[in-house]
Amino acid sequence: MKKVVAAIMVLLFLYSPAAVFAANSFTLHLSGKAAERGGSITLSGTTAGPGDQVVVKIVSPAGTVFYIDVLKAVDGAYAQRLSIPASQLLAPSGSYNVVAGSGGAALTQEFTIQGEDNPGPGTPTAAPTATPSAVPTATPTPTPTPAPDSGTPSNPGTSQPVRTGSPASSAASPIPAGAGEASNARIKPELIKGSYLIGADTLAQAMQQAAGQITIELPATAGEAGVALELPQQSLNLLNAGNTGLVLTDGVRTISFPAGAMKTSDDNQTRLRIVLNASWNKEAQSLVGGSVRSDAAYASTGVLLSLVIQMVNGSNVTEIHQLAQPAEVSLRLTPEQITSMKTELAGIYYVDGNSAEYVPGTLTAGTVAFKATHFSAYALLVYDKNFADMTGHWAEAAVKSLAAKHLVNGVDAAHYEPARGITRAEFAALLMRAVERTGNVPAEVAAAPFADVPSNAYYAKQAAEAAAMDIMNGYDGAFRPSERITREEAAVALVNASRYFKLGAGVQAGKAYTDAREIASWAAASVAEAGASGLMQGDGTAFQPKKQVTRAEVAVMVGRLVQTGSSL
Repeated sequence: MKKVVAAIMVLLFLYSPAAVFAANSFTLHLSGKAAERGGSITLSGTTAGPGDQVVVKIVSPAGTVFYIDVLKAVDGAYAQRLSIPASQLLAPSGSYNVVAGSGGAALTQEFTIQGEDNPGPGTPTAAPTATPSAVPTATPTPTPTPAPDSGTPSNPGTSQPVRTGSPASSAASPIPAGAGEASNARIKPELIKGSYLIGADTLAQAMQQAAGQITIELPATAGEAGVALELPQQSLNLLNAGNTGLVLTDGVRTISFPAGAMKTSDDNQTRLRIVLNASWNKEAQSLVGGSVRSDAAYASTGVLLSLVIQMVNGSNVTEIHQLAQPAEVSLRLTPEQITSMKTELAGIYYVDGNSAEYVPGTLTAGTVAFKATHFSAYALLVYDKNFADMTGHWAEAAVKSLAAKHLVNGVDAAHYEPARGITRAEFAALLMRAVERTGNVPAEVAAAPFADVPSNAYYAKQAAEAAAMDIMNGYDGAFRPSERITREEAAVALVNASRYFKLGAGVQAGKAYTDAREIASWAAASVAEAGASGLMQGDGTAFQPKKQVTRAEVAVMVGRLVQTGSSL
């Protein structure tokens, strides 16, 4: 709720004229009508709610943003002391307009900075329009609420300020405030000295039109060339405060960062640098080759996405690898790329030169999509695993497909043993790994409620999830993990799990099996639904409910569950 309020207030008051109305309980006061360079001025007031948020914007005489902040009231009061820069370039003389908004109400006040803007002999006089927007140093002032047994105000713990404008040092953040072009929450960066730049004013203009996100449109060649994109770090802070996401696209590759996904800094001299590179060059080939090593099952497709995120302050560069929230990534394939690969065996892998980590995703209408919680390089690879005892087998395609999704493995590097039975523990582990890929499994579930499931068992986590999601419930408090699962037991679990997958409509009406009387009453409905949906089929006439499920059969069953035509 706090983020929603902040977003609304930022959009209302960021760069728009102030509304001249206010609720009686919302007030704004300044400590004086005049301020001196090198001094300070304090703004304070009351709010309707005890913990309301107040968006404060100060506009300089040149019409630029001098200061912006999102303050939180404590016990219905807020206060902030602003240090005024000593430089006349950062704090030009004239009238400063203060706008404060909270709960749909807005108030305005003014103060002046007196004195002549004379830079001194021998220094060129800058035109007013070239005066940079100042970013004052804000020192939080405690809300005037007496602390217990104390005669001094208590500190309300106000969050760090959110400010925007041209950096105080052009050498530290050489991004012109007006760099780039904004239109309807979409920004086209400006190529300056080999980098694509977006200025603070341009991003703020786009934010006025944003409905939850801003899109940065790079040229189609930018991703192939690995050209850097830079924007002020304080602009990212402003997006986060307004709960506004950031989308980066070059028309082929798109990365959507939710608000708060990237680490921020309060240093107004820091800039954010993002380098997108999709070039399939020798370096990329070496990276992928080192990651898969000598495993002949892997084949490259030539599709790679490298993303480097950095915070830059002068000569100090800090890389951001881990994201606070996952980013959504999509890669649009060409028709030639699609026809040249076995798409049913393709998948996204995080590659670091030493190993390849499979990342679940989808392939729909020629576009690969996945979520990334960390960044460096991702490659689209084909994993075509061959087992000596599966060549020509009726379940070969299903086993290959699940192996490519890293849901099943062989009993050793060369054998799958398709005719071997599968235990309830093995079945639960396989089925729940597939369910986990849907993103529907709760982050935390209670321990497995079965007396015969040790907490350190390899399948304990999946057994607990299966019970919590009502997929596999066991028998009178027992899971029976070492027993071979039967076809009717598998039917119940598959139908229960199917609720978490996007399955199509039933392919046929409920089928009458000749051995229907042998099906347990608790499994009858699930057997009928499994047959109608195509998840399980009998031998044409009988269902054989008590028969053990083999490793080949379970691959086909789970394959039908996950194979919606788009999953990787």
